[in-house]
Amino acid sequence: MDMWLKAAGGVHKGRFYGLGSECSVSRRTSGFSGASSSSSVNQDEFQLLHKKLAEINELYLKEKAAREEEAKEREKEAKRREKEDKRRREEEEKRRREEEEKRRKDDERRRKEEERRRKEEERRKDDEFRRVTGDVESLKSQLQSLLACVLPRSPLPPYNE
Repeated sequence: MDMWLKAAGGVHKGRFYGLGSECSVSRRTSGFSGASSSSSVNQDEFQLLHKKLAEINELYLKEKAAREEEAKEREKEAKRREKEDKRRREEEEKRRREEEEKRRKDDERRRKEEERRRKEEERRKDDEFRRVTGDVESLKSQLQSLLACVLPRSPLPPYNE
C-alpha cells in the first residue's frame, strides 16, 4: 500500500493523473481490507490501478534504463573522441617533430654544401693565385734575361713585389 501511495502522489495528494481520469483515494492506516461498499475505490478499480501503475513503473524503468544506456553510450563516444583527439594530437606532434628534424637535416646539408663550395672556391682561387704567381715569376725571369742580354753592364736590382 505504501508503494502505491508513493506512486499515487504520497499522503500529501492522495491522487494521481494519466490513467484516464483523476482518482482520489483515502489512506487507511490499517491497510486495505477487501471490497467494501463504503470504500471509495473498489477491488476491481484497485487492481486496474495497480496494473496500470505496474505498467507505468515498467515503462519508467525501461526509460530509465534506456537513458542510462544512452548516457553510457555518450560517455563511450566522448572517451572515443577524446582518444581520437589525443591520437590526432600525437600524430600532429610526431609530424611536426619529423618536419622539424627534416628542416634541421636540410639546413645541415645546405650548410655543408655551402662549406664545400666555399672550400672549393678557396682552392680554385689559391690555384689561380699560384698560377698567376708562377706566370709573374716566369715573366720576371724572362724580363731579367732579356735585360741582361741588352744591358750586360748594368745589372738591375731584383724586382720585389
